[in-house]
Amino acid sequence: MAVNLPISLCMIVKDEENFLDASLKSVKTILSLDDIVVVDTGSTDRSKKIAHDNNARVYDFEWCNDFSVAKNFSADKAKHDWVLSIDADEVVLEADIGKIKSFIEKAGNYTVGSIVSHSLADNGSSRISRLYNRKYCMWDGRIHEQIVPIGGREKEIVHIPLVTLHYGYMPDVKEAKGKFERNLQMLEEELAERPNDPYILAQIGKCYYVNGGDLLKACEYLEKALSFNEDYRLEYIYTTVEYYGYSLINTGQYEKALEHISRYIEHYSVKPEFRFLLAHVFQNNGMFQEAVECYESCIGADIYDDNRGITSFLSYYNIGVILECVGMVDDAIVMYKNCGDYEPAKLRLAEINN
Repeated sequence: MAVNLPISLCMIVKDEENFLDASLKSVKTILSLDDIVVVDTGSTDRSKKIAHDNNARVYDFEWCNDFSVAKNFSADKAKHDWVLSIDADEVVLEADIGKIKSFIEKAGNYTVGSIVSHSLADNGSSRISRLYNRKYCMWDGRIHEQIVPIGGREKEIVHIPLVTLHYGYMPDVKEAKGKFERNLQMLEEELAERPNDPYILAQIGKCYYVNGGDLLKACEYLEKALSFNEDYRLEYIYTTVEYYGYSLINTGQYEKALEHISRYIEHYSVKPEFRFLLAHVFQNNGMFQEAVECYESCIGADIYDDNRGITSFLSYYNIGVILECVGMVDDAIVMYKNCGDYEPAKLRLAEINN
């Protein structure tokens, strides 16, 4: 017998005909939701027809340069109090319906469910808050919006067994839509209203890092975001720490990266992703023994889905590079062989054998 989830899917779209059908079909097939709300912000393609064909209730919304306003509008149209937000360029890969139902039954008013999202752009995975009770939570922020409790209450984030694949920031799509310029403009408008908001500063920094390629600008904004006293348990604080660390490394600011990352060891050392970053910082500061120990701690660590390879081939490869640098070539060869089909490792083995 199918388990019925008292959840409404709420989605905002504009000109998403290339992705929307697959997205809605994945939701209907895997989650079997009985309520789909699609809010269209001005499509000129077949998006609204595709939504209607998938039995969605479609509403028009005049775009006001604010994603949260649009998402809150869509939530207002939902039949159920529990709302799941999925992007139009995102498909559901898998979900445990029984566990999600149990989560809803046991969740507090201000509990938010986070899902796993895989990105085709960088082959990485992240946890993103997407499931919430619209009576007690809402969206906030023009862009890179986040779910916040109504009335300033504290929220609890619980991982739920739902996995998606995100297409929309693939380079060709990104260029076609001019997402970087649009996103940056919206963030700057929001920053003008709230100049000392660390979340907005962090999102501008990430925008420069991921899409703009201006790593010095990224450093500037990420550093300022972290200058505020923030709760280390917040999702965006950790990602800001990580982006800033890699920005410093990639701009050659190795000593500053070491100073930066050392401040967070007590808070994030349980995360394999953080230990990998820490190892990278150690490596670039010539602290080879410390780097090897950190890389070794990443190998085989428990990550839901390690597309980047930090728990396997990437850590083996970096250990190999270090061993080769200090003249331990035979040991380096063993590490490179542990990398399997990882191309840089195969190239190193070919160079050594020549």
